Amino acid sequence: MRKPQAGFTIVELLIVIVVIAILAAISIVAYNGIQNRSYDTTVLQDLAAIKKKIELYKIDNGDAYPSGGGAASLNAIGGIKVSRGAYATSPVTENNVWYCRNTGQQTFAVVALSKTGNIFYITESKGPTQYTGPEAWSSTAHNCNTMISLGLGWQYAGYASSDTTTGPWRPWVSGN
Repeated sequence: MRKPQAGFTIVELLIVIVVIAILAAISIVAYNGIQNRSYDTTVLQDLAAIKKKIELYKIDNGDAYPSGGGAASLNAIGGIKVSRGAYATSPVTENNVWYCRNTGQQTFAVVALSKTGNIFYITESKGPTQYTGPEAWSSTAHNCNTMISLGLGWQYAGYASSDTTTGPWRPWVSGN
């Protein structure tokens, strides 16, 4: 009499494969959620650091925020760094970080677009906040005015993918 061989049936193998696939899918979804939260947290931390630098600039420069009248005034803030990997840059995102101020240089805002698509901002009177209004991000519109409605008259981009002169990231938001 022949002895039956030990082994797994096709049904048992399929069950194991399905269970492994379900666990992998759960892991991928959880990882993506964690990664997206880390992008948003990084942008919020960057904005908090930018606000501190801008406030220090104001103290040292006649009680006025940087004029933004050119790269030199924003570069003079010194030490602003953003974690570039947390900001939307593709497929073609223009101006994912805006610095805006009024003509009297007494109010400012910085608006940023996270890689997740969430929009965050700071002002002279408000810390890092997520924008939840009806306006969508625009690469060409004045995001400080359309979103925050501060009536800020001047803007300066931190990133422009079409810039071939200085590169897409502006020196005032040098980063890693």
